[in-house]
This record gives sequence, C-alpha cells and structure tokens, in this order.
Amino acid sequence: MCIYSRLILFVAAALSFATAALAEVNKPPAELAFLSGVLKTRDDWVAEHYVWDELHLPPMKGEQDPVKRGRYWRVWGDVEMAKNAVETWTYLKPVFLANGWTVVKEPEPGRSPGIGQYSRNGVDAWAEVDFYNNRLQLKVVEVASPPFTLTLMPPAAVPEKMASPDKGDFPYLSPLAGSKFRGGGRDTRPLWVKPTGASQPEMVAQGSLHRSYALAGLSYALFLNVYRDALTKAGWEIVDEFHSADAGMNAHFAKSGRNVWAYLHMNADGYDIAVADVVATDLAANLRRMCHVALYGVLFDFNKSTLQPASDGVLQQVADLIVKDKTLQIEVQGHTDNVGGDAYNQTLSEARAGAVADWLTKHGGTAARLSAHGYGKTRPVADNNTDEGRAKNRRVEIADPACAPGPVNGK
Repeated sequence: MCIYSRLILFVAAALSFATAALAEVNKPPAELAFLSGVLKTRDDWVAEHYVWDELHLPPMKGEQDPVKRGRYWRVWGDVEMAKNAVETWTYLKPVFLANGWTVVKEPEPGRSPGIGQYSRNGVDAWAEVDFYNNRLQLKVVEVASPPFTLTLMPPAAVPEKMASPDKGDFPYLSPLAGSKFRGGGRDTRPLWVKPTGASQPEMVAQGSLHRSYALAGLSYALFLNVYRDALTKAGWEIVDEFHSADAGMNAHFAKSGRNVWAYLHMNADGYDIAVADVVATDLAANLRRMCHVALYGVLFDFNKSTLQPASDGVLQQVADLIVKDKTLQIEVQGHTDNVGGDAYNQTLSEARAGAVADWLTKHGGTAARLSAHGYGKTRPVADNNTDEGRAKNRRVEIADPACAPGPVNGK
C-alpha cells in the first residue's frame, strides 16, 4: 500500500483521538483545526495558548524580520502509526499542505526545526516545526498587533514629587491597564545597567524607588513590546533588554534637564518597576557639601574612553551647573578599579577624564574653568574584591579645587 493511501486510512482512524487539550482547554485557530484529527496527545501533553507572544525563527531568504509576533499557540503530540520523526513528518506534511500551509524550510529531525507559513483569509501565520523522538512539537504565531497599548507622559522639566516612597504609581511610568498594585518602597541597592558591548554591568545610581504589580495573562513578549513602544514614543532610550528565564529592560530619559533611569522586570509572579531620578539640585548641593561627587551613569565603551550616548543625561546636568555658576572651577577626575596594571589604569583614567572634560566644553562649559586628571586605581572608595565594589571604584568624579568640606546653608 502506498504511503498516501496509508495516510488517508490513518487520518480516518485518528479522528477518534481528537485531543481534549485542543477541543476543550484551548480551541485552536482555523489553520490548526485539522490537527485534532491527526495528532494523538496525552494528559501531560497539552496545547498552550498565550494571548500574545513572539516566535523567533531562523533567518529566511526574503524575510527582513524573522521574529513573528502575535497570537501564540504551542501544540505537541504524536502520530500513533509513526515509528520515528521521519515517518511522523512523512505522514503530516501532505496534511499540512492540503490545509493551506506552505513549507518554507523542511525540518531535519534531530538537527534543526522547519518553518511553515499559512496565508489565507487575511491570516498570516508562521510555525516552527520540530520533533522530540517521534513527537511533533509545533509553535505557531498568527501575526497581530499587541492587544493593547500604553501611553506614557515624558518626565517634566521640573521633577515630579511622589506622595510617598511606598505608595502611588510613578507619574511618568504608569502600570499596564488591569494591573494590581502589590507594594513599593525605597531600595538602597545600586541600580545596574550593562552598556552596549560591555562584559559587566555598571552602576548608574546608588538607589531607587520601586513598585510591584500583578497582572494575569501577561507574556514576557507582550510586556517588553508594550513598554518598549511606550517608552520610545515618550522620549526614553532603551539601553538594554533581555528575555530568557525572565524578562526586563533598562531605559534612560535624558531630556529637559532630567536624568532618569528605569529598570522594568517581569517574572512568573508579576512585574516590577524601579526608578532612579538623579536630580540636578542634589548634584550641586553634594558638590558644595563634599567638594567632590561621583557621576554614576557616565558610561564608556568597554576598556575605552569613548563615551556612550546614555552618559548625556548626567553630563548635561554638570554642564548646566557650570553655566549657571560663572565662578565654579571643576576638576574632572577619572578612577578605575584594580583590574589591570598600574600604567594601563592610569592611562585609561586620564583618557576618560579628558573625554568628559571635552564633552562638557562642547556643551556649554568653559575650557578655562575645566581641568582633567586621572588617578588610576589609587583612590578606591569600595572593596575591589567584589563586583559591586569594583563598579563603584570604576567612576568619574567632579571636584571643586577651591572647596572646603563643610555644612550646607548653615546646617
């Protein structure tokens, strides 16, 4: 008997194995409905449906974006008569083709997944076709926009006041609709960002305010896409982003004289938002009180003195401070951790201090009132035996050579 005749007999016989997962737990979309008569699933093999997610496909010829986003399903099961993955695909391929699917890339069982596309009746669906032993594992996305959007107001020129450190949403970083507030507070731990091309994160603020929320039915992809779009439209820069066992992003707002860092993180229990708002008035007050201030958030390319654009927020605040106070003299100080030799660290610290002084000169500072000096690893402020300590030591400071430490405004 030829394989297609056997397939017809098999499909007819397999109708009785319509999976409860597909028929009851999650009604499949039209382009997958035929699977209920072809696949046999068991109680521990069910279909999963997330409201909106994304599918990362291998690069395809003619496709500019291999990431497909939309309504997502995952289905897995086996063909009862098939003895291995090759037989499973031999049975299933003509059924997929007969139901409107196109094979963009043939699966290679045990080596690489295949790609399928469905384009009928206004539906654009993509599938990753893979196998475990003889069991089909299918991930499908119907391309669609997110089911909701978020509109954010950018931080204002005048810093907003929070009613309480542990209550209320951030005025410029609101939660998603339907979210339930779970708590908040002040976090004294540093806020970290991994700059582009860096091998380790850098500290951008010494503390933050945080808010925690719960929202059912939210996928990592939906969380990242909605916030990425809303933050970008409100003038924020997405500095980095990750999506693995959990998901998150760091964003930075450096306009209108503001220097605001945000860390958004989601896991299986919900999501959190942490905000560090570095206020220019605090910078000036700390400089008067302590005579030198660490500029956390000044980011360089790895092992170089090339400033990254995310540094602009805090550096513009320093430039504004110099412009406002015509008598202020500033020494820009470069400092490193203890990794590497003395000569290397000295050279790097001098180059980084010089790069910051050059930036300030080009953005309103006066060269005659600016100097730059590198101190290498000779002035640590924390323990170089820890990652956090080394990050604190790897810094740029501004200092007022004419200043004597003391109280501010008589206090």
